[in-house]
Amino acid sequence: MDSTNSTNDAGWDLSCIECRAAVRAIDRFCSQCGRRDPTGMDDAVLTEPTLISEDPDEPTTVRPAGDAAVMKPATGGKRMNTAALQSMLVPGSVFGRRYRIQRFLGAGAMGYVCSAVDESIDETIALKVLSVPIQEDPDAFDRFKMELKLARKIRHRNVVQSFDLGFADGYPFISMEYIDADNLLKHLSRRETFDEPTALAIMRQVLRGLRAAHDLGIVHRDIKPENILLNKDRMAFITDFGIATSQEAMRKKELAGTPDYMAPEQLLMEEIGPPSDLYSCGVMLFRMLAGSLPYTATSVTGIIDAHLHATPLSIPESIGVSLGTREMIGWMLQKRMEDRPQTASALLEQIDETLRVAATKRSGARRATVLVVESDDDARAFIKGVLESEGYRAVVTGDGREAVNLAFEQTPALILLDAKIRGGFDVPLESAAEEAAADGLGFVRLIRRDEKLQNVPIVLMTDQTLAELDRTFTNAGVADVMVKPLEASEVMEAMKLAAVGE
Repeated sequence: MDSTNSTNDAGWDLSCIECRAAVRAIDRFCSQCGRRDPTGMDDAVLTEPTLISEDPDEPTTVRPAGDAAVMKPATGGKRMNTAALQSMLVPGSVFGRRYRIQRFLGAGAMGYVCSAVDESIDETIALKVLSVPIQEDPDAFDRFKMELKLARKIRHRNVVQSFDLGFADGYPFISMEYIDADNLLKHLSRRETFDEPTALAIMRQVLRGLRAAHDLGIVHRDIKPENILLNKDRMAFITDFGIATSQEAMRKKELAGTPDYMAPEQLLMEEIGPPSDLYSCGVMLFRMLAGSLPYTATSVTGIIDAHLHATPLSIPESIGVSLGTREMIGWMLQKRMEDRPQTASALLEQIDETLRVAATKRSGARRATVLVVESDDDARAFIKGVLESEGYRAVVTGDGREAVNLAFEQTPALILLDAKIRGGFDVPLESAAEEAAADGLGFVRLIRRDEKLQNVPIVLMTDQTLAELDRTFTNAGVADVMVKPLEASEVMEAMKLAAVGE
């Protein structure tokens, strides 16, 4: 596909002014050539969404950026000459005589992040490079070093692991675990909201990672969607401990965080603690479920005032969120730190109780058996997990021939079928395009010939490359078509067809 002219729902409707690759208006870097501000819309000061200030009287320069406030970076907001560093981080170049740069991943409060291959061990890692040489801003380097010291203490599957500190031509960098994932903000830009089970599953993982940090006396201080990575298996990872603080330094008066997600005590430069991170989690959970922040303010002053004084909005009743989750978010967003959950464990218990109550309500209902025929192991496990969490009985296989046998044995209420399933069916092909999905077509035609199974709804799971075959499958007897990768809500939407088979 020609990336220079591609346009889709994710907003890839602009071109990089350097290499003409497709970019979005919100992109700070071109993923192909690494140019900062690839659209040319903002050649002003490089700004970051995280504010750090030790002086409450120091004026802070802000500018609007969508529905959030973007503040000058921790380096003090000075216009830094970054051309030299950017030239060192061009994809394909070798940084620090060891790391071959692959691509830019973005920018944090203190520097650039990119993926690279560590050529000494031939392994992909992530590099976070301070945006100024050490001699130009010793204070920034001290913070950078503190980030590594704190992050290295945490060993948890839901926290990105940090490895080591190095220097390249005077620029300090941290090597970290590379996670093949987008941050939560990008996921939200594609779909706006998550259903309640998915949002709670993500939040459980974030809370487990935070619990590990809090148990070590570390407060993150900048929990927000940009700092949560979510991979294709829906595993969540906390990243960017750039403004994290230790128990020893927690009494230090300092304004640090991102206004949209900062707890009142952070904004007031008062003593903070684990409940401060849990407040940020409450804002983030609200956004995952409602698609917006719990306040309507559009200016930085208004956002701050809302956190300090305004009553949070309620999640609209039209959104299917349980009373238990609504009450939990209200608990997390209490103004006074002592009125909030004091530990991540308390919230984890609340989430588990909410899920238990939901499961109990479902247990009395008659549930259907669903046959899942999916060739991809990860996708098969995901769909099985979604179905079983809702009380359905999931029978899964990755083989088309075995699927036929299971269909006759189980008489499922619904069949979820991967278009690219393999089974060795002898199917007459009407076009070259049908070859990739020949066994899927064979399965559908075989099932439809059986009197016992001919009325069982079959939902086809396909991808964009096979979109032109939708009509062929529909003519063969498929009831509906879903485009992968699937979301939990889409799987449950397909279950409405199961009533036909009961």
